[in-house]
Amino acid sequence: MNQKKRRDKKQEFRKLEDLNLIDDFLFQQMLLQEEDGEEFVRILLSTILEKPIRKVKIIPQRDIIGLDTDKHGIRLDAYIKDVSEEVEGGESDAEVIPKIYDIEPNRTHERESLPKRMRYYQSLMDVQLLSAGANYKKLPEVAIIMILPYDPFNQNRMVYTISNQCEEQDLKYWDGVKKIFLYTKGIEGNPSQALKDMLQYIERTVEDNVTNQNIDTIHRMVNKVKKKKEVGINYMKSWEIEEMVREEGYQDGMDTINDLIICLSEAGRTDDIIKAARDAEYREKLLEEFDLV
Repeated sequence: MNQKKRRDKKQEFRKLEDLNLIDDFLFQQMLLQEEDGEEFVRILLSTILEKPIRKVKIIPQRDIIGLDTDKHGIRLDAYIKDVSEEVEGGESDAEVIPKIYDIEPNRTHERESLPKRMRYYQSLMDVQLLSAGANYKKLPEVAIIMILPYDPFNQNRMVYTISNQCEEQDLKYWDGVKKIFLYTKGIEGNPSQALKDMLQYIERTVEDNVTNQNIDTIHRMVNKVKKKKEVGINYMKSWEIEEMVREEGYQDGMDTINDLIICLSEAGRTDDIIKAARDAEYREKLLEEFDLV
């Protein structure tokens, strides 16, 4: 693809009403809604895990710093605590350890780096989860869920669940960690109809894909978010920032800056886009982070 075609493709403007839930901006805006954010995540998790989730608490865009100033940090799209077992109250619930989930819609094609990215996410999450002096039994179960519009392993499965196991023998080994890759178009493995419908809706968030009560509830939330004036302003602001940095990249002859902007935009990291435009050293670090050098 020549440079002009790359530029035209990457500068194509999409209206807010045309965004889908797999687009990071819209997904993040859903999480930020005080009234609907937790309910949106509760429905989504219940559908993905195929079990009822009664109550969740979420931290959108949670930053977890590296173990030192020169170490790679991460930003989790949706850091979720399943606090269902705390709902009923009572003294016995004082020792309940909530399960932790991270949901990451990701349109960036990065098949080769995805496994190690998931490994790093889990390791930094674990460091934050165990207090000094606490017994290892207190370490919560963790599941990192990646929603992808492409097949990460080319097996045409909708669900790939990864967990540690013994290579030499089939024995029970459970360390509390799962990595779940969801391919929106996969058909192998007999995924549930509810999950198929939900992932189809996440990839193409339109009325025609509203096929059940849960998706209808989410669709009404989406429409409400898209009509909010402040959301529209934030979307236009983020687009203008991206355009400014893209233009600087072209003038400097830096083709890779365009790919960096797309990666940062899809990760919801607009602040990093601004910083990258002003700080060449920081920009280089980001290019390394996304394997663009």
